[in-house]
Amino acid sequence: MTWLFALLFVTVGAALQRVTGLGFTLVSGPLLVLVLDPFNGIALANILSAVIAALVLARTFRNADWRAVGTLLAGIAVGLPLGALVVHSLPPEILLIVVGSLTGLAVLLALLRRSTRIFAGRLGTISAGALSGFSNVTAGVGGPALALYGVAAAMPMQVFIPTVQAVGLATNLLSVAAKPQMAVPLPLLLGSLGCIAAGLAIGSLLQGRIPARRAQVLALALALLGSAAATARGVIALLA
Repeated sequence: MTWLFALLFVTVGAALQRVTGLGFTLVSGPLLVLVLDPFNGIALANILSAVIAALVLARTFRNADWRAVGTLLAGIAVGLPLGALVVHSLPPEILLIVVGSLTGLAVLLALLRRSTRIFAGRLGTISAGALSGFSNVTAGVGGPALALYGVAAAMPMQVFIPTVQAVGLATNLLSVAAKPQMAVPLPLLLGSLGCIAAGLAIGSLLQGRIPARRAQVLALALALLGSAAATARGVIALLA
């Protein structure tokens, strides 16, 4: 039953990402963590995010800003190893709290993305990459920092989407490589891949039929629910 619940959120997350561009793992990551554990749940989220990024990038790569990709990856090269150190150093119950808290923070950043320009300029771009890399390897939620960068850089959506997919693909592959001892059940992995395909297809059908803002609100609400559940489970385990 818990696997089915997680797969449902994978499907919903993929559909909402297709409609709104909002991070897939904001919705699915906390549930995958609850089904597996903080380490393997985020590892699976990283794998699935890489798959989604590759699928989108294959269709849109010609519009990517590759110079921006390089600058963001320079920041990710700083933030990702720090995040990997955190992942390998913390006990599971603390990592659960970290995952839940970072997901909640990512939702807050997504809500504030229209009002901040701290990621403008070259230094801001590198900072966005560093924050994205750190939060991606620890909690699978590197997208909001990149969204903040996109707004600060006033990047057109047709350029922003492939640019972020290129960064996300590299970041998630590196995040997976930083977790060589992961143990993800093959049936859950295969089921999740099928749900991604279904979710993207559903999202394609829904795109243009429901307001993007309404879908975005739903995604953020689900992300907050999942982050609260992960944080609560970590606190309960810590106090037990």
